Amino acid sequence: MSDTTKGRNLFHAKVKSVLSGDTLVLASLESGQERLFSLAFVSAPKLQREGEEPFAFHSRDSLRRATVGKVIQFVVHYTIPTGNKREYGTVTLQSGEELPRACIADGWVKLREDSRRKDLSESSESLLDELERLQAKAKADGKGVWATQGGIIENTYEISDPKGFVQKFNGKDLDAVVERVLTGDRMILRLLVSPSRHVQTIVTVAGIRAPKRANTAEGREQPAEPLANESHQFVEARLLQRSVKVNVLGLTPQNQLICVVKHPNGSIADFLLKEGLAQCTDFHSTLLGTQMKVLRQAEKHAKDNQLGIFKGHVESKASSAGEVDATISRIVRPDTISIRTKSGCEKTVQLSSIRGPKPKDEKQGPHEQDAKEFLRKKLIGKHVRLSTDGVKPPSEGYPEREVVTIVAGNKNVALMLIEVGYASVIRHRKDDTDRSPYYDELLAAEEVAQTEQKGIWSSKAPAAKAYQDYSESLQKAKIQSSVLQRQKKVPAVVDYVKSGSRFTVLIPRENAKLTFVLSCIRAPRSARNPNEKAEPFGQEAHDFANRR
Repeated sequence: MSDTTKGRNLFHAKVKSVLSGDTLVLASLESGQERLFSLAFVSAPKLQREGEEPFAFHSRDSLRRATVGKVIQFVVHYTIPTGNKREYGTVTLQSGEELPRACIADGWVKLREDSRRKDLSESSESLLDELERLQAKAKADGKGVWATQGGIIENTYEISDPKGFVQKFNGKDLDAVVERVLTGDRMILRLLVSPSRHVQTIVTVAGIRAPKRANTAEGREQPAEPLANESHQFVEARLLQRSVKVNVLGLTPQNQLICVVKHPNGSIADFLLKEGLAQCTDFHSTLLGTQMKVLRQAEKHAKDNQLGIFKGHVESKASSAGEVDATISRIVRPDTISIRTKSGCEKTVQLSSIRGPKPKDEKQGPHEQDAKEFLRKKLIGKHVRLSTDGVKPPSEGYPEREVVTIVAGNKNVALMLIEVGYASVIRHRKDDTDRSPYYDELLAAEEVAQTEQKGIWSSKAPAAKAYQDYSESLQKAKIQSSVLQRQKKVPAVVDYVKSGSRFTVLIPRENAKLTFVLSCIRAPRSARNPNEKAEPFGQEAHDFANRR
């Protein structure tokens, strides 16, 4: 125990934050109650929004690095009954170093002009004498605030050109200090962009969405989401006024920075997800690239262990059957495919997380036939591996369908479509788990296709291919028949099997569509709808032709 603490009550607390080079916010070790505490007899340069005094940041930073997050001992020497009844005293660090002795010796604080009070105790007078000697030496050595040059930092609170800022610092690690934690995924950072220039701004943590805290919007109080306070406290306890590394990735719609925020132990997003105090957000997937996979794994850990917001979470059982082998029998639409299993069962499935060109869209519609042809050439009759990711409920007259991932020759079929611009990625609801396990790769591929203006993202729409139906009338059929008969072989595509001997055929070279009937045979008629009865062996003949 030093001479200055003899006869005084000794307290313990944890330093939550540092307001300036002479003032700390202390939290009780038992209750967490906060109190404002200033170092006795000294004052530090002021940090002000209107303009910081020289060396104000350096002074606070020295005290911040030495104390924040650490348990200290402190003694109250005197109080000043202002608004908050601020207490003044001395602090002893775990290393044994005492404040304000160390602060004044390093030149980061000065003695107050009114430090010589009439009612000072003998120990306080002795401390003041020592502080005066330490200040004289620091001044003579030009330490800290006594330096003859430097110490001026331009600290701005607004980024005038957010896009330019992102372009300049994208991919670079910036040093920063967390000034305030707003929610689990939003905080105010002081970005140290250069030794003489800092930027203080709101930052959104990339890849996650934390529960919202209570707030008042448009005069109405919005209640907090479950575990919002726990998420906030988790981040505040680990990051408030800590030094962090920040990787700038992009901007939110509100022009706030989207960043990866890392303390020495790693990304805070990863830790939040593992504790179930946040969930992944798809909006930042393309910004994070391969890093998004790490966050998905952290979220999965919380889901598997039912932690935090995932308490009671039940994983979808749609994919419990694992992969199955199948053969592609028909391309219904670019995102909808008919398959045949080894047992001979035929079913129509939909590719997970993608949507083919919209037929009624002027820009996308013309690409539908090209997309179908792209898949037909690559898949028809091929053996593939199929895994079910979920079930799409019936809607708009369409029956319930499985949503699946199909892999042909080690290539994800949905990814193939996205890469050439023949499909777009569905933006799922945050609670929609029936999605592709390759969702982040799909988003990344879509961004590349958009940049390169491929397929539906092209600025120039292709000419629509309108097939002329020559089976509409006998006259048209005779004309086209005479043209085709003069050719020995005509390349065509069976678009639809009507029965065992009757087909709808497309002839791309002629832009022709016609009904084709096998000569010299008649197959039994199959049922055209559930209410119609098929002729004997009609369905078998239909299925046989379909498979071939």
